[in-house]
Amino acid sequence: MSAHPKVSAVNEMTEAVFNKDRAALSRLFVDDTVFHMRGPLPRPGDHQGVDGFLGALGAIFELTDGDVKIQQLYCEANDAWAVEWEHAVLGRNGNTLDTNNVFVYRFEGNRIAELWMLSAAPQGSEAFWS
Repeated sequence: MSAHPKVSAVNEMTEAVFNKDRAALSRLFVDDTVFHMRGPLPRPGDHQGVDGFLGALGAIFELTDGDVKIQQLYCEANDAWAVEWEHAVLGRNGNTLDTNNVFVYRFEGNRIAELWMLSAAPQGSEAFWS
């Protein structure tokens, strides 16, 4: 059984992030996509467009020197929404942050219009970023 097209879009987006493929992200996102990032992360808040999305996630990759490992645990979609649960392990300055993250995606047609990242990092994980 093949994956739902929205699940495939989520997986393609993740691959584009790790490959720094801005062109793919531009195809996957509507022009005014909004990325809502919440939790103990370097740049929480609301970020507009591909540049805002890349800037927010780029801060994570920069501070970890690219030591980011993720495993998708679950991803489900319908014609307008997708939800994803992932396990992430990040390394920084000899320390490790082990966390789970939830992503919710709202689609307009076949493109991501809005996405929320909710980090369920353990209490005290703010110190990892300082």
